[in-house]
Amino acid sequence: MVIRRIVLSDQTGGVDPNQMTAVAGALQTQLDRDFSPIWGPRAQVTALASGDAVPPRTWPVFIVAQPDAGLGVHLDKNGKPFAEVQSGDTWSITASHELLEMLVDPLGHKFRQAPDIDPAAGDQHLVSYLEEVCDPCEIYSYAIDGVDVSDFVTPDYYDASAAGSQLDFLSKLANPFDVPNGCYISWQDPVDQRWHQKTPDGSFVTAQGKINPHANPRADRDKAFGEAEAKYHHGLPDVVRGRAVGHA
Repeated sequence: MVIRRIVLSDQTGGVDPNQMTAVAGALQTQLDRDFSPIWGPRAQVTALASGDAVPPRTWPVFIVAQPDAGLGVHLDKNGKPFAEVQSGDTWSITASHELLEMLVDPLGHKFRQAPDIDPAAGDQHLVSYLEEVCDPCEIYSYAIDGVDVSDFVTPDYYDASAAGSQLDFLSKLANPFDVPNGCYISWQDPVDQRWHQKTPDGSFVTAQGKINPHANPRADRDKAFGEAEAKYHHGLPDVVRGRAVGHA
């Protein structure tokens, strides 16, 4: 099995090197102990020293004060994934969130077909949910060696018939496709050919423009919802501040 190489890179110059090392260690434990046995992808996580260049053939997670590409997971000009994470007192949770999503779907184009969860749809026709494994439970976190990391859903979360299974690592979700307040999920509907979301306030929204079939799905989703998408996906420090619910 391929073992990805992930590097944490502080672009602010203000993150304590000891904290960088501690976060890298916690993320490695999360992957080896909690995540990879459930999802499969494996990675080696290291923290770069301040000023070090990103080595070739690695996927960087940049800690930034102001994003260049936009907070979240993106593809560079060569099609290689990278993430930008907002600096601050909860950046380790966001780094965990983006790392796990990057490992499951590095190119931002994986979908799971399942019935539409929007009650207004009426007929529960099949739609395609973008596979982002932390968005539906992003308000939940837990501690590893004093470092907070993100909860994540299991593959059973995307199985409408899997009620009673473990749907997220912390077992906070009761049913497949549960989206607690503060969390969200995105999908494409083949009927109207638009992006849809259940948003953190519990409402259902539809993008104004139609899906661009030639664009990267994750990037197209981000563009479809614009500033609202950035707020939902990357207002994570405000959402999770003080919300760590477990220890390891």
